[in-house]
Amino acid sequence: MNTPAARSGLLRQAVATTLTLGALAHAQTDTPPTPPAYPVTLIGGRVVSVSAPAPDPHPDGGWMEWQLDQRQPSLDGRFHALLFRQSSNNPKHDPIVVHLVKPDGRVLPLKNGDVFDVTWMPDGQYLLGRGGNTLRLWNTSGGLRTRVLPGMEALDVKPGVVCVATLPAGNTVGLIVQRFHVPSLRPLGEYTITGVPTNRRFCR
Repeated sequence: MNTPAARSGLLRQAVATTLTLGALAHAQTDTPPTPPAYPVTLIGGRVVSVSAPAPDPHPDGGWMEWQLDQRQPSLDGRFHALLFRQSSNNPKHDPIVVHLVKPDGRVLPLKNGDVFDVTWMPDGQYLLGRGGNTLRLWNTSGGLRTRVLPGMEALDVKPGVVCVATLPAGNTVGLIVQRFHVPSLRPLGEYTITGVPTNRRFCR
């Protein structure tokens, strides 16, 4: 209907759309904030500065920035794993990336680094990551090996072995701990424990 009321409604919609697009265009042309940098002390006392990843544009305007979430040095202090978390528009999960700081200060972003936490093997040569349903194993050159393991709750390690506590669907008795050889991730058997092993060792 080409009535004055209809024309007025269409005009209001057009103005609102123009204002919205203008605001988004303005937000996307804003200069992105400088990523924060964090000091890392290497063996020998040298300090290097490691920057978070560059922010990404937010769909609603502004920027989705990264902040340091976890810092995990290897047991010998030669390598440092830095986990950065992004304040994203995903209501269920904020993405994670992992950067590996080498003994000479070089920074290596690791592939498929979206994990909840990481654990170093005792020899400092391998880093393990616990994802939503995938165990990740990186070497210090960035090489990656994975194994699908739904329901992971915790990791524990001992020389040459990683133990993964998993909660099978419908299990109300305890957790199943699956043992794997490192670095092959070849299965080495399993056993059951009671309770979630928060801050306690459980690898046999």
